[in-house]
Amino acid sequence: MPINYCKILPCVAFAGVMSLAVSWSSALAAGAQPASTLYSQLETFHGHVCAGSIFGARLGLAAKEALKEAGGTGKFTARYYDLSCPVDGIQVGAGTTYGNAALVVEDRDEHRLILTADGNKRQVEARLTKKAEELGLRSRDLGKKARALPEGSPERRRLEQEIEEIYGWLRTAPTAEVVTVVHVSRR
Repeated sequence: MPINYCKILPCVAFAGVMSLAVSWSSALAAGAQPASTLYSQLETFHGHVCAGSIFGARLGLAAKEALKEAGGTGKFTARYYDLSCPVDGIQVGAGTTYGNAALVVEDRDEHRLILTADGNKRQVEARLTKKAEELGLRSRDLGKKARALPEGSPERRRLEQEIEEIYGWLRTAPTAEVVTVVHVSRR
């Protein structure tokens, strides 16, 4: 009986992403910044580089670490309040996915993540800082302007460089400058 690799490969690829997320999580617990290899995997998983997917990864990872530090036990489940690019970053950063029914998205145009430990019902809420949110909006606006210009033009290259600088900051800034996490009571 022939093996159907097309059905196996997405699972293998996702397992690789989740393996990197665990490695990334361990490195952050030791005080390191998120690994560039994870961002490469996130780009592959998400399909493009954008502030939203980076936000999601930072939100998911910060919430996961805070919940672990607070003694959260059991499976973690997530609820995110915006149906957009951060959802893919959350899947990678927090390890909560649609596939394992650990992620629910409510489209309320709010960059807010609630992560719950099912074992003892502890919860944290993660939100973007005002600076991070403003930089994300700026990168989106710059991207629109850049796409309206001819490829290779000096002005387009300048805008694209500014966008990359924003992404670089979002990837490497200390967590507290990108995300705020608070402990909440389960409702």
